[in-house]
Amino acid sequence: MTIDMRAMLGRVVPDVFDEHLVTADVNADHEIWPYGSLVDSRTIEGRSVIIGADGGAFMVGYVPELNVQAMVFDEEDEEEDAEEYREKALRELCLVMLVYLEGGGRISERRSLLGRGVVRKLIIESDGFEWRLGRNLGSGPKPL
Repeated sequence: MTIDMRAMLGRVVPDVFDEHLVTADVNADHEIWPYGSLVDSRTIEGRSVIIGADGGAFMVGYVPELNVQAMVFDEEDEEEDAEEYREKALRELCLVMLVYLEGGGRISERRSLLGRGVVRKLIIESDGFEWRLGRNLGSGPKPL
């Protein structure tokens, strides 16, 4: 079953982010997530996110200014309801990113184990779950 992720992004992103934010399609040359939407906050300067998808089971919410991300992977490709499940997962990811764009989330920093630099995580609570966005990999959702 092939799911048109570009069309799904075109439906979900404007619906979730509404008139409060400016959205634009990203002409992504990224090999992992070639479909994407850039969303800039109208209310808080300097906050933006990219909602990306690979055309398959992989979706990402990326915060460029912090260089952190959360990924959602849905492997229910063979089921009749795969598109419905994927759209639900995409909507949840967008809602988490909306919390950040509206000023939510907190940053956690610690020194790298190798002694070089800082490891930064963005922690966002949304709909009773905690999401941890990191540089290489994010985790979420985990019940609060």
